[in-house]
Amino acid sequence: MVTRNDIYKYLNRGDGVCIYFNCATKLCSIYKERPIICRVDDAYEQYFRNEFTLQEYYEENYKACEKFKKMDGVKMSNIKAALQAKFEGIFGFAPGDDYAPRVRNALEIICQGKYREADLLDITDTSIMSNGKSGLVLTLDSVCVKDSGNSTSKFIARYEDIDYMHMNEDSFLGVDITALELNMKYGTTYRISIDKINKDKLMEFINYAISLYENDEKLEW
Repeated sequence: MVTRNDIYKYLNRGDGVCIYFNCATKLCSIYKERPIICRVDDAYEQYFRNEFTLQEYYEENYKACEKFKKMDGVKMSNIKAALQAKFEGIFGFAPGDDYAPRVRNALEIICQGKYREADLLDITDTSIMSNGKSGLVLTLDSVCVKDSGNSTSKFIARYEDIDYMHMNEDSFLGVDITALELNMKYGTTYRISIDKINKDKLMEFINYAISLYENDEKLEW
């Protein structure tokens, strides 16, 4: 976490995670240009040489890295199992998709290439050819949407960034155009108007996902 020491705090994106951490790849997005405090030897010379010997500093860095790898693996495994069970309880069927071309397209197009297959929970495909090029994808930490009926409706909303949801019930010329609105903490409002998924059940699932991330303890080291 970048909240432990003041010299790291400017990198905090608001939840203790570095602003340059890529959630999809689990890697630094600016690794080659990372600041001095993220370069072990340079950081030691500039900031920590009076607090540790070099060997002690290496050992502390190694222990911190191992701790995070272990905790992140357990955390995401638990979250995935919880989301899968909740999805099945709400929708009445197990999440997932075994059709490789649809999964590949959904990850690349609907999820904009930002997630891996291991991050995927379920696909609601709305494409004419059932090829995963439009629709809704639920991942471990987000809902991704590309609405074929609305070219401007393409977004990724992280569960932890959703402030509240609202079911906007409406109709036009007798046609139901009800949409689930996601009001984000950063001020944007996204609309899910896809008819192929039950929006009330989707709202219940997303509320549960939000609660998992709200209750998740922030790691401090």
